[in-house]
Amino acid sequence: MAGTRSTRILAYAWIGLLAVVIAGPALLPGFALSYDLVFTPRQDLLPASIGVGGGLPRAAPQDAVVALVETVVPGAWLEKVILLAIPILAGTGMLRLLPGTGAGVVGATLAIANPYVAQRLVIGHWGLLLAYALAPWALIVARRLRAGGDAWDGLRLLLLVAAGSLTPSGSLLISALAVPPALLPGSAYAPARRLAVTAAVLATWLPWLLPAVVHPVATAADPDGSRVFALRPDMPGGPLLSALSGGGIWNAEVVLASRSTVLSVALAILVLALATWGARPLVGAVGRCVTSWWALCAVIGLVAALASAIAPGVWSGLLDSVPGAGLARDAHKLLAPWVLLVAAAAGMGAARLAGRLRDRSAASALLMAVAVVPLACQPDLLAGAGGRLSAVDYPRDWSTVRQAIEDDGRPGDVASFPWASFRRFDWNAGRTVLDPAPRWLTRTTVVADDLVASTPQGDVVVSGDDPRAQAIAQALAQGESVAALMPDLGIGWALVARGTPGPVPELPGWERVTDTPTLTLYAAPPGTVTAIHPDSRLVAAVDLAIAVSLLAGVLALGIRRVRARRAARLVA
Repeated sequence: MAGTRSTRILAYAWIGLLAVVIAGPALLPGFALSYDLVFTPRQDLLPASIGVGGGLPRAAPQDAVVALVETVVPGAWLEKVILLAIPILAGTGMLRLLPGTGAGVVGATLAIANPYVAQRLVIGHWGLLLAYALAPWALIVARRLRAGGDAWDGLRLLLLVAAGSLTPSGSLLISALAVPPALLPGSAYAPARRLAVTAAVLATWLPWLLPAVVHPVATAADPDGSRVFALRPDMPGGPLLSALSGGGIWNAEVVLASRSTVLSVALAILVLALATWGARPLVGAVGRCVTSWWALCAVIGLVAALASAIAPGVWSGLLDSVPGAGLARDAHKLLAPWVLLVAAAAGMGAARLAGRLRDRSAASALLMAVAVVPLACQPDLLAGAGGRLSAVDYPRDWSTVRQAIEDDGRPGDVASFPWASFRRFDWNAGRTVLDPAPRWLTRTTVVADDLVASTPQGDVVVSGDDPRAQAIAQALAQGESVAALMPDLGIGWALVARGTPGPVPELPGWERVTDTPTLTLYAAPPGTVTAIHPDSRLVAAVDLAIAVSLLAGVLALGIRRVRARRAARLVA
């Protein structure tokens, strides 16, 4: 028993070490800013945070949750906790899901140290990765519910789904993977409880689904999006091996250099071979129904991702013809169930292979070697993706501008220039990052939402969906006066950042309120701004009701656990 306990402690320590090594310089003071990974010292709760008054709610309720948490936790600390929590949750979940420490350690390592996680970290999709990390835990609960479970297990599954539902893609991932096997016919869980859990899970979708439905361009989608966001081969072997190994993100700039080496091919072949060897033991360990559904989701995601690369016309036509299918246009996201399945099966395969060795020391050495191989083949995965997630400090100018707007009573939202979705600041080592103004300022901020993406066929512009942003973009393209247009759009402020590319309009008649080395803030002429107040009451009321219900569930589980521990102590 002591040996088993010490082995498990070492396994958890290994996962913690992996998390620290992968996060690396992002854990130092400051903020890691990379593409959509944007945290600020204090983010305010605004209508856009709940998906109202701007573009489609791609970051709802994620932004609202961050804003609420940052009322008590500084943004820099919250970011570091999240960057550590993702690998720790994924690893420990896999360790708990798989029987035997050896299988768990290998499965955990492969669930953490893979191209899918690396590419999504660099591009900043931490909400999706949180759902990915919680998926093994949800599968554990699904397995219990399939066998009968109790009301508390139903609540656990609901809370796991809710925690993974900060973004629409994360919500659909964890819901599709864990809920059906727990509640479909054949489950020993009580039918009335199945119905209640299903309804509650669907309710967790409302914070992003409701604002999407009421959005004025909810049915609009740029047809170029499916082509731009298709799977893109990133290693020798073409789209098939890229997808099978968990790579192939559409943005070539976030791909690690190690993906182009022969080592990446060798690693992919080794992991896939181990996964094939461990498929049968995985069924016995996790359960036939849960594993079969998991495999079905994984294969569907794999085939869809491959279709986007191999048959782009068919893929694009499918997305255009199915309502709401635009959520799947980033085809690489669909590989999450496959990556987790391969990691789990490979862990079981490594344990099965080690079990063939009579010498326990040799078996342990084999498992340790398999766990280290992914790191050796992907050295640029370590230290914050080779330094791409290094922490930096915002210039003090950002605090100055925030305070100036907060102290000024003049009406209107803010427009951020240069007119480009992403920034390349010198103080961020020239790394690409989404415009941080919407998360910095105390007013709703209108930013460019057209995406210019480089493809093998040349640059493609994917149109955004914020009506005010589209109006400004059109005025800039046609040479019309943006300064005269913005007050009619409810915009009374203009923030201009220096040292980053993009067009900046002339603002005649606008007052220069703050002028710092990196930022300049302008205010519209008095009496010209038509204030716009988006109706967020319905969405806010629904969000509040769901949040209160979930907090009550967390509290109930906490009280139950405390009582159970007290009862165990009394018995002992």
